[in-house]
Amino acid sequence: MENIANTSDIKSLIIDVSEKINKKNLSIFVHTSLNTNNIKYSASDIIYANFLEYSKQYQILIFSNKFKYMLFEILNDEDKKLTRRENSSLINFNLYITKSFFVIFKDSIFYSYQTLNYKYKNDELLNFISKKFNITISNSYELSDLDLSEIINNSNKKKIISSFTNLNKKSNKSFILYILYLVLCVFLTLIYSAYDSNVENKKRLQKIISDKEKYLLASKVLKYRPLKNEYTNFINTADKYKLEILSFNYNHEQIEIRLSSKNKNNIYNFLDKYEKFILYNSITKEESTNMFIGTINVKSN
Repeated sequence: MENIANTSDIKSLIIDVSEKINKKNLSIFVHTSLNTNNIKYSASDIIYANFLEYSKQYQILIFSNKFKYMLFEILNDEDKKLTRRENSSLINFNLYITKSFFVIFKDSIFYSYQTLNYKYKNDELLNFISKKFNITISNSYELSDLDLSEIINNSNKKKIISSFTNLNKKSNKSFILYILYLVLCVFLTLIYSAYDSNVENKKRLQKIISDKEKYLLASKVLKYRPLKNEYTNFINTADKYKLEILSFNYNHEQIEIRLSSKNKNNIYNFLDKYEKFILYNSITKEESTNMFIGTINVKSN
């Protein structure tokens, strides 16, 4: 019986509903119901759901995929034999009662299953089933452990075909789509990273070219005075205090520098460095960018 899920291997849950659920929404309903009721299951478990039409309920059954079928499914062939002998045109609900569970078949098709925690009297059990499932049992059969063992041993297990669909099974198509989605995400991330890096490199290059052009222009206009050293000092000092040079204007009397920083103290530190040479300075704040702008005029000679 290593391939048969016994009562202790099967988890069962019955949920009340207002109507039968559309097949495409059934899997979502089942997983939501299990999570809501704190019933644990793994991704590899087999999950079945059966609609109990007369009581407007769904019975959910969960068991490990190491089993091929559930114990009560073996009784299905036995029920088919009895139904053929009866040859009735009416709807038949056959009840099989064992020591640990009962199972109901409707016209030789599984209808419901439930474990038994203690022994019911026959009329008590029929009354319970009638109230819970809103059906009337046509025939009931009590099976001893010996009877159940004989049925299991004599059954042709190769012919047992489950009437259920595993709602916990991921299709190959879904898996492939998921892999394609991951590949697409990685591809788009790499493209964005390359684009972002390219934009930053262009900005740096444009700033270097702009600064170089300003320096060369000042050098040509004021050939009589070497500007390189002073310009280099200003650049180094600005970098030291984490300042961005917005503009650098030079004439024979003074140098005007415009700096920006999110920290006002960084501009003050720059002012302290060139305190002896400062002709004029002002600090304003741009509300739109939350940046402080420092305008500083320094003696050029």
